[in-house]
Amino acid sequence: MEIISLDRSDDALVEQLWGVAERSNAASRVQPCRTSLAEFAADLRFVVPGEHDEVVVAVWEGRVVGGGQVWFPERDNTDKCWFQVFVDPPARHRGAGSSLVDRLEATARVEKRAMALPEVFVPVGERVEHPAARFATSRGYTLSDTEVVRRLSLPVDPARHNALELRAAQGLGAGYTVSVYRGGAPSTLRQGVCDISNQLVVDAPTGDVDFEAESTTPGDYQQYLDHESSIGRERLTAIAVERTTGEVVAYSDLVLPQGDPAAAIQWGTFVAQAHRGHRLGLAVKTANLRELARVDPGRKHIETMNAEDNPWMVQINVDLGFEVIEEALMLRKDL
Repeated sequence: MEIISLDRSDDALVEQLWGVAERSNAASRVQPCRTSLAEFAADLRFVVPGEHDEVVVAVWEGRVVGGGQVWFPERDNTDKCWFQVFVDPPARHRGAGSSLVDRLEATARVEKRAMALPEVFVPVGERVEHPAARFATSRGYTLSDTEVVRRLSLPVDPARHNALELRAAQGLGAGYTVSVYRGGAPSTLRQGVCDISNQLVVDAPTGDVDFEAESTTPGDYQQYLDHESSIGRERLTAIAVERTTGEVVAYSDLVLPQGDPAAAIQWGTFVAQAHRGHRLGLAVKTANLRELARVDPGRKHIETMNAEDNPWMVQINVDLGFEVIEEALMLRKDL
């Protein structure tokens, strides 16, 4: 077994790694979203603003049998790193996973990171006994927090959707307006969206790990949008604005992957603390659902994740009809 840095310009190796990732997800996730080779390769080659990373592959008898990627933020939370590891199901139990983790941890120590924060997905009720959970425990990782993965079948029942929109409108009153934008927030609202999205990691429940605010800028935001546009990935962004000040006070992103035309993925949803209690979270989510039904009615489901100890957002998802499908174990290890 050899662990090597991936040459991301090597199309053949990238395609092998994509195949491993797809087979690993199919075997390990309850209902995984698919990713096209074009999307996978583009994401792998995209330089995330304010971060650098390393991608490594496990090679056995001349074939890629596993891979891992570790991300190092450069402008905030610089004591931490995030990583993922996946191994081709037929090649498991040969040491590839351990070798990949060893390599990524070694890189993290060279980078002087104090904490590694991977995540693993398990079926409901298998936080301890699932093979991925047992592997993490054997490697010294502890459970920091649990997020619940939910799925909403589309289309939403019209009566339910109408009732929830009415409830949201009653909460908004005359103080706020909600608009939905295709391709991300317009330039006039980007600073406001960046400001509140940077706060999400601080205000959302994160178990026993403390985060500082992130540092995404409007320039970074444009880079993300350019990348998404280049691979045919659509983003719907619902934004709530306070009428009197023009301040962005809530947003929600829905992403439509090109490689899985049945799926939509709920990215961040956040309401500024000073404006909570006005059903803004419900308002931006229902607005996005309405726009999704208009622009891409062929989508069959939406996937979302929320910390189990975030009762406000969980209740919104329950009201919308999301059903639990699996759990994401947020892990940590002090290096």
